[in-house]
Amino acid sequence: MLQLRTYATVNDYLAENQVILEQRELENNLILGICNSFPDKNLQMPDCHFLSVFDKDEFKATAVKTLPKIFLSSTTKNSEDLKPLANYFTDNKLKISGVVAETIYADAFTFFLKKNKVSDRKLLVHKLSKINAGVLAEGEFKPARMEALDYLAEWANQFQHDAHAFPKKTKAEIRSNIKTLISKNNLFNWFNNRNELVCMAGMIRSTCNIGIIGLVYTPKHFRGKGFAKSCVHKLSEHILNSGHKHCGLFTESTNPTSNKIYKEIGYEVSAEFSDIAFD
Repeated sequence: MLQLRTYATVNDYLAENQVILEQRELENNLILGICNSFPDKNLQMPDCHFLSVFDKDEFKATAVKTLPKIFLSSTTKNSEDLKPLANYFTDNKLKISGVVAETIYADAFTFFLKKNKVSDRKLLVHKLSKINAGVLAEGEFKPARMEALDYLAEWANQFQHDAHAFPKKTKAEIRSNIKTLISKNNLFNWFNNRNELVCMAGMIRSTCNIGIIGLVYTPKHFRGKGFAKSCVHKLSEHILNSGHKHCGLFTESTNPTSNKIYKEIGYEVSAEFSDIAFD
């Protein structure tokens, strides 16, 4: 019989779910990354929701809501196992702007919520364990510096528009995020031979064994010269040399250029996700 379990704190949630989630660490990097981002994991937060479905002691599905969207994961072959999660959000009249999950689970969850899709962005999650040899573009890979904060924040703002992110972050939220990444030495730049800043990429979150790359952006007038590929190549190398066993990243399935570039570096597609927005 299905049992819905709710958790008051991040630590309560991880105590029962972390080992399960780490069995598919890359596919669950969003949920694990969210949990890792909390500075106080024993703090009860009424606006955050952590819940899982078990059949006796067998894990079926889980959902985390700390933002307007829900992040969901499952291993079940029976979509009915997701219904208790949907019922929880419906019964508690919680406002939900969308869901991010592997496609089969995102679609089932949306059906049980009885929500209409405004958009359904298909994402591919890629994994890298070994970097392929390759020729890099002219220039140099360097950690981002705080002096470039305003410039890089504007790039990040443009990135979210190009990536069709929803809901969009405010410029203040983006600037704060970029500032944090720089301060933690997790944002990097590529400079060309004229010492011009031409590209950025960052390790936007990490789990036990995986560093996740994101915010890969090159201004239009610098594109087509291999700067993004070189920046991601060196950042992947940096992540592996820093102790992570793997690197991961997301791309839009409809972006053949990015998918080709990352495959050349050594990334392989692991799963398809849907980033669904509701009306």
